[in-house]
Amino acid sequence: MKFTPLDIQRREFERTFRGINEEEVRAFLLEVAGEWEEVQQENQRLRNEILDLREHLRQYQDQDRIFRETLLNAQKTKEEILDAVNREKALILREADFKADELLREATARSGELEVQIRTLKLERVRFLQDMDALVARTRRFLQEEAPELFPPAEPTRKLSDQDAARLDQLAAVPPRRGPLPPADLP
Repeated sequence: MKFTPLDIQRREFERTFRGINEEEVRAFLLEVAGEWEEVQQENQRLRNEILDLREHLRQYQDQDRIFRETLLNAQKTKEEILDAVNREKALILREADFKADELLREATARSGELEVQIRTLKLERVRFLQDMDALVARTRRFLQEEAPELFPPAEPTRKLSDQDAARLDQLAAVPPRRGPLPPADLP
């Protein structure tokens, strides 16, 4: 049975002969009722505090659950992003390798073409120099024949024998060849 402070204050006792001093009992009951009221108030305050603490605990547990879920989602998102980045990196590397191979093939082909052009230009240069050499020789012979006084024979030519001079004339009459010049047979 629960007693309220009011129950304690109104409590009546039986009177007996030579019983207890009624005023003392009343004073004691008032004192006990006051303390009991304080105990009940403290008890109620503690119950309210427990309810508040339970509510806070529930809120903290909810927040903890939300934080855990958020952390798991963040980790999952991080892994997904890393996977996507790694796939993208692999794709970019494959594309770069493909382009590098393609550029290398193009550069090799272009290098081959340039080598052919360089050889062709060298051959054309040699032919041009041969043609110029032949033209200069024909022009010199023509001028020596037409104006011998302008181009007297050089000292080594004056010392040539008639056979060597004839052979030189013969060589001069042959049209120039395409290709390297023959080695000189002259003494």
